[in-house]
Amino acid sequence: MNYKILTKYISFIRRNIFRWFVRNNHYFVIALFYKMFAIKMKKNGNNSQADVSGKITILAISADKFRGDPECLAQVSKFRVLTMDGKWARKLMAAFTDKRFSLDKYLNTEVGDDLYVLKEKIDTFFSGFILSLLWLIKIDCVITVHYRYIADLPWVMHLTNKGIPHICFYREGLLSADRFYDGVTARHRLFHGYPVTHIIVHNQKCKNSFVESSFTTERQVSVHGALRMDNLLKLVNSGKCGAISKDKGRRKRVTLFYFPYSKSIFGKRRLAEIEKSYGNKYCYVEKTWPRRIDLFRDLHISIIRLAQRLPNVDFVIKPKLVYMTKGISWDRYLKIIKETGIDLDKLKNYTIEPNVNVHDLIINSDVVIALQSSAVLESAIAGKPVIFPLFYDYKKTRNFNDFSWRNHLDLFDVAESADELEALVIERLENPGIEAKTMKDRRRLFKEYFSDLEGVALRKYSEKINNIVASAKKKVR
Repeated sequence: MNYKILTKYISFIRRNIFRWFVRNNHYFVIALFYKMFAIKMKKNGNNSQADVSGKITILAISADKFRGDPECLAQVSKFRVLTMDGKWARKLMAAFTDKRFSLDKYLNTEVGDDLYVLKEKIDTFFSGFILSLLWLIKIDCVITVHYRYIADLPWVMHLTNKGIPHICFYREGLLSADRFYDGVTARHRLFHGYPVTHIIVHNQKCKNSFVESSFTTERQVSVHGALRMDNLLKLVNSGKCGAISKDKGRRKRVTLFYFPYSKSIFGKRRLAEIEKSYGNKYCYVEKTWPRRIDLFRDLHISIIRLAQRLPNVDFVIKPKLVYMTKGISWDRYLKIIKETGIDLDKLKNYTIEPNVNVHDLIINSDVVIALQSSAVLESAIAGKPVIFPLFYDYKKTRNFNDFSWRNHLDLFDVAESADELEALVIERLENPGIEAKTMKDRRRLFKEYFSDLEGVALRKYSEKINNIVASAKKKVR
């Protein structure tokens, strides 16, 4: 107990010393601290990241929010990639205030507001801090995954003020339903004036949302797909569009890409203010589908039953870590497991693997069960049978309007009950083949959302970064 008290006391002292240095504008001390402890070099094979000469140095802010993009960029010999996780950006904001406020209010605050006074203090610090940091570290370009992280804003604002371009690798790509597209487009409008030099998006629809909202001009947005798809596409293409697997001698495997029952495709208690601006168009969302928990329960019990019935087949549950720490669905999942009375430790062919590489998991699976996820497209193009658990006549609800793949059910398998799911899994384990026409249509659908079938996103991103940095340096001269 004394050790815990001492640890908290030391942490309290450190936090207050840090705040004192920040609030008293000791720019160089904080910049040196961030150089030593917060900003890391991304190493990759023989590409020496320590060599600065002749290389474009890229700083990835909130690097933990990316999906492997900094690692991909580090493969390019002319790039030197630095990363800083979001916690370090948040620490600087927390040094000024513990209050929470929305990014749009912070971005658009005006003289006379309390928030404006706070913003002035933060801007004063960052103006000197960034200048000191640039004296210590060469930075040619800064990248982010989104504009919505408030702690990133002072970084990109003051780096761009120093002539360093900011490129947003926009991470949201599945604008597959009208509600998603309209909601995102309306949100873009709230952040007009956000300091961004260029945005790279996955598909044309994402680009349209930025241009339509006037967040940027058409020339400021490029459609270049997703970097993380390159290796998958190259592997898929080497297999001539059939089903692929890295380990031919492995046991058969069924993978469920876990989804919470609280997803908005099943409805939610109230519309977001952005959605309300469209009148009654999306009012159906406020009616929560009453069978969503039943679907969730039946799905997980079915998979456990299958694992018991098929001991020579591995069953993998792949949740995102955030689903295991936030929300009510994971607690419900644990309750369902407890109610079955089954000791999962003794069910050796049933595992929960939140940290596994998604593409490795897909490639080495024989059957995939999923719902509203890009993993559906990734599994589809890898030639895997994909089953949608659409139990209890979910297709007949108005909430089905928000289901991304509602117009493409012919490319997948649909189970309308737990019994159908179990039968389909067993059938697909024996007959996993996908017809040539279906694979052709799957590839077309994949390209619609990721704009690439050749695995050349890295080349396109690299060319764009190189051009933007070169243009920025010309302006400085």
